[in-house]
Amino acid sequence: MKNKIKDKKSIVFKLTAFVILLIVIQAVLLTITMIVAGVLSQAKENAYQAFYEKVSNRKNIIQEEMKNRWTNMDPFVSKISRVLSNNTDTQSFFDEAIQDVIAMLRATEVTGAFIILEEDEREENGKAAIYVRDYDPLLNDISNSDLYLVAGPSELAKKLRIPLDQMWGYNLKLDESNRIFYDNPYTNASLTFQTQLLGYLSPPFQMSEDDLPIITYTMPLFDAEKRLRGVIGVEVSVNYVTQFLPATEILSKDSLGYMIGFQGDQSTDIHPIVMTGALQKRMIRNSEPLIFHNVDEERDIYSIENHKSGQPIFACVKAIELYHYNTPFEGEKWYLIGMITESHLLNYVVKIQRILWVSLLVSIVIGAFSGYIVSYYFTKPIIQLAKQVREGDKETALSFQPTGFTEVDELATAIVSANNALLESTIKMSRIIDLVEVPIGAFECRDESNHVFVTDQLQQVLSIDNKKMSRLVQHKELFKNMIEDIFRHPEPDEEGVYNINGYKWVRIKTVSYETSILGVVIDVTEEILQKKVIKQDRDHDPLTNILNRRAAQQGIEELMKMGSELNTAALLMFDLDNLKIINDTFGHKWGDIYIKEAARQLTLIADGRKIVGRRSGDEFVLFLHGYPSRDAIEEVIAQLYRNLEQEPIEYPNGEKKAISISAGLVWIENWEISYDELLQQADEMLYEAKEQAKGTCKY
Repeated sequence: MKNKIKDKKSIVFKLTAFVILLIVIQAVLLTITMIVAGVLSQAKENAYQAFYEKVSNRKNIIQEEMKNRWTNMDPFVSKISRVLSNNTDTQSFFDEAIQDVIAMLRATEVTGAFIILEEDEREENGKAAIYVRDYDPLLNDISNSDLYLVAGPSELAKKLRIPLDQMWGYNLKLDESNRIFYDNPYTNASLTFQTQLLGYLSPPFQMSEDDLPIITYTMPLFDAEKRLRGVIGVEVSVNYVTQFLPATEILSKDSLGYMIGFQGDQSTDIHPIVMTGALQKRMIRNSEPLIFHNVDEERDIYSIENHKSGQPIFACVKAIELYHYNTPFEGEKWYLIGMITESHLLNYVVKIQRILWVSLLVSIVIGAFSGYIVSYYFTKPIIQLAKQVREGDKETALSFQPTGFTEVDELATAIVSANNALLESTIKMSRIIDLVEVPIGAFECRDESNHVFVTDQLQQVLSIDNKKMSRLVQHKELFKNMIEDIFRHPEPDEEGVYNINGYKWVRIKTVSYETSILGVVIDVTEEILQKKVIKQDRDHDPLTNILNRRAAQQGIEELMKMGSELNTAALLMFDLDNLKIINDTFGHKWGDIYIKEAARQLTLIADGRKIVGRRSGDEFVLFLHGYPSRDAIEEVIAQLYRNLEQEPIEYPNGEKKAISISAGLVWIENWEISYDELLQQADEMLYEAKEQAKGTCKY
């Protein structure tokens, strides 16, 4: 019954599917109604709006803190400018200005305030500066015991009873890694005397290698006579900034919280520069810019593409407006970025979707159960009939028990008639094959049966004994393994022909149907043996049994198509010396022996990296390939001549003489050259060898 449910064409499946379809349609109509009514879309809009409002409110708080508190230095800058004009030396200026710097530090509620002077002295020891730091701006001590001097004369610290910071230095040392906060406002000071228009907010950096990360806001410092004297500014530590980015504001638990992003001038990338919380730092890579995909442009909501979370992360990106229009640093953008995972942002939407899916699933389950119960009682007789047909013996006549349904019983009668006709037809076909005495066998493998149907002739064609054949037809997998083993021994240059046991060949053709595989096996041993004899006579020289002129040329030309893959290669022409003398002296029988021995010596060299053939009575061609160098080929030729010397022929008169062969060798340097051109060049070298010194090889 379970298999019938899986069969899409069965009555059980169709009845069950019909009931399921009715219930699913009802559930889908309900879902569509909710979607069309805007329940899901409105829930998503509400989630986006709530997220947007939280981030916008936090952005306003940060922006207000930055613009109206941390960077509100104007009242102190004008006073310090007058003090700078009234003091001619740096020490006296610092003595008088230190109180104003501390007052500016307290008023702006930042973690540090400083003045850096630009002097004509060389900067190896740093710039003259006073730099005061407060690690906890919210706790103000009247005695200034909560302050530390980062840079400046130690006498000032002693006078004010301010301890020296662990990073203290008499001067402030600037290098390529930390001087941008100083250079940017200083180099743009010529644009205007309104210092508030030249203020520069730096991305986080460290004053020294062991210092804490800070953000600075700096402006050029003019004296009362409008002379540029240096830079004045404040610092805010990154740790202090994170106190204004509460993660729990977005989500009470497992919140990704806020981060601050920075976009450089002439850049479109936003880099995270202030990150909060271990979870955020684990999910977001701070070493690369954020990649956004727009989700809700109106509310500045995006999805972050490059993160390490297992689910989508959404971000609301709000620009922090710091700079005035048409000021030097307006191209640099700061952003407050609030982040939340999809499961938290769209939690309510997901709940609604889950309810809809559960409703749909429950409807399907109810429909499947109901459809199964209904269809079971209607289809049980048909299923029983199908089982009897499937499990019945296919080689004998079928008979079925009545089902009690007229239509089903008529179907059973028709099946019995068709089965009997098929058995009779099969028996007739097997007898016809026996009568014509054709060495042909056939087999059939059906998916639903473990047995294999075979004709009587198959056992003889495949040379299988009775015991093995009986086991094969009863186990389909064993039979298939036998056929696959035969397929692993194909006969070269013959389509569908395979070798059995080394002495027999069969041609196998198979046809696959939906539920069975039919195969025909023909004994073609006699045909293959005849072809082999014909091929041997066609391609080989009858005297020496090596390739004849045509076969050798065909083989060499086929190899030359591989070109440089053959590495170093050469073509040699050989000519037997003294063959005419041997024929005249001892007769043509000994001339044939002379030729066969020379051919044998040529076949013994060079392993399998050669083609050797007989061109005419006393001429041979040898193609050597696959060698690493010319020296290797020359050694093969030298070995040939050594073998000839070591194995002389003993003639009827008792005289022993080595075979004398002259050779011409041409190196193959251009693979575009034709075989005939190579042969002509080798023949020319052979001619020179016979003219100059017979029995040698001319390169």
